[in-house]
Amino acid sequence: MNSSKDLTLVLAMFGRKAFSKRFFEYLKLIQCPYPIIFADGNADGFGKSLVNQFSDTLDITHIEHKQTEKFIHYYEMQVFALDAVQTPYSMLCDNDDFIFIPGLEKLITFMKNNNDYISAGSPIALFQIDSYTDNPYGRKASWHHVYAHLREKEPLKTWEDQARATFLDFQPSFYNIFKREVLLQIWQEIHDLNFTDLSLMEFYYQLRAPTFGKQLDDKSLVHYLRQFGAGTYHQHYDYGAVMVQQDAPRDIRLIAEEIGNIIEEIEPNHGESVKKTILDSYATHLNHFLPHAVLRYRFIRSYKLKQKLIGIWNRMTLLQNLFFSFKELRLKRLLKRNLLDEIYFEFNQEMERVKNFLQQ
Repeated sequence: MNSSKDLTLVLAMFGRKAFSKRFFEYLKLIQCPYPIIFADGNADGFGKSLVNQFSDTLDITHIEHKQTEKFIHYYEMQVFALDAVQTPYSMLCDNDDFIFIPGLEKLITFMKNNNDYISAGSPIALFQIDSYTDNPYGRKASWHHVYAHLREKEPLKTWEDQARATFLDFQPSFYNIFKREVLLQIWQEIHDLNFTDLSLMEFYYQLRAPTFGKQLDDKSLVHYLRQFGAGTYHQHYDYGAVMVQQDAPRDIRLIAEEIGNIIEEIEPNHGESVKKTILDSYATHLNHFLPHAVLRYRFIRSYKLKQKLIGIWNRMTLLQNLFFSFKELRLKRLLKRNLLDEIYFEFNQEMERVKNFLQQ
C-alpha cells in the first residue's frame, strides 16, 4: 500500500460506530492515499475490529484512549493522536464527514510553496440524507450548501478585528490542513486549559491559530464534505445547561486572558484591547444566539406546532425531493461560478459517487 508522505488524517471517535464504519468504507472506495490516525475513545474492541477490516487497503494507526471524563479525555486523545503524526501536515476529520482528494492536493501544494502559512482550507460542502436525518445511510441524499466564505486570508489587519470577526462572522478553520507542530501545540494548550464547553473550545482554536502565522481559505476549491444534520453537540445546544452544569463564564474569561497575553507578546500594548474585544464580542454573539435558542422554551405551543409541521413535512416525499433538488441546483450554480474548472468537473463527479454510496 502506498501512502502520501505529506498529510495525515486524524479521526477521533467516541460513539456513533456506524459512522466510523462508513468513514472507512468511503476512504476505501476512493482509495485514500493518506495515512490515518484512528483515535478510539470507546476502547472496547470495535475500533480494533474496524482497523483489521480495512488495514489491507488503508494505512491506519489505531490509538485507544478510553473516554470516561468529559471533556478532558477527548482533549488528551487528540493530543496523543496528533503526537503520533509523522507527516509535515495533519488534518482533523469527523466520522460523519468525507474528504475530496483533488482539493486536498491543491491545498497541500499551496502549503509546501508558502511556508509562512500555517493552515489552508476551503468553504466546506454539505450534503443531507432523507430530510436531515442523522442516520449514516438513507433512501435519498442530496447536496445542500457550502459554509459561508467571509475571508480569504487571516489574520486580519488588526488583532481586534480578528477577535471580533471570530465571534461575529464565524468562518471555521477546524478542518483545515495544518502544519503538524502548530495543530499539536493548539491541542496541547486546549488540554492544559481544559475548557468545559466545546463551542468555547473551538473559539479558542479559531483565535489561537492565526497567531502562529497566515491562514488561507480558498473559495476556488472544495476539500471537505460534511453531513448536514448529523452533528451531535451543537444540534441541541442548551445554554442554560451549559451555565449550570459547565462553566462558560470561566471559559470565555480564560480565552480572553490567554489570547490577550499572546497578542501582547506579538504586538505590545494591544493585549488588553484584545481581551476586551473578545469579551465584548462574545457578549454580542450571545445576544444574537440566545433569543433564537430559547424560543422553544418561551413559546412552547409554537414549538410543538413547529414539530408537528416538521412531522407532516417529513411525510411529503414529493415536495421534499423538489425542495432538495432546488437546493442542489443552487449549490451547483454557486460552485460552477466559484471553483476552478477542473475542480468543479471532478467534484461534480464526486457528488454522484457520494450520493450513490449513501443511498442504500
